[in-house]
Amino acid sequence: MLFRKFPYRDEVLAAVTVIMVIGSLTLAAIDEKSRPQFIELTKFAVSTYIGLLIPQSRSNDTDSNSNKIDEQDEDEKHR
Repeated sequence: MLFRKFPYRDEVLAAVTVIMVIGSLTLAAIDEKSRPQFIELTKFAVSTYIGLLIPQSRSNDTDSNSNKIDEQDEDEKHR
């Protein structure tokens, strides 16, 4: 749905995640008192990125499987 409207979604999401991780780790290195919070923020950013990619990869697998089934059905019709 959102992917069809915005084709560069994955690239933008990856860039935002990288910026967030680098910024959080930099701030964690600077401020030792807040280090655990910045580390948690980094974990959240990476897990959110991975969580958003998993459903898309599963839907691509489903689409490729359905295409294979359609091709097999067409082959059986031609026999």
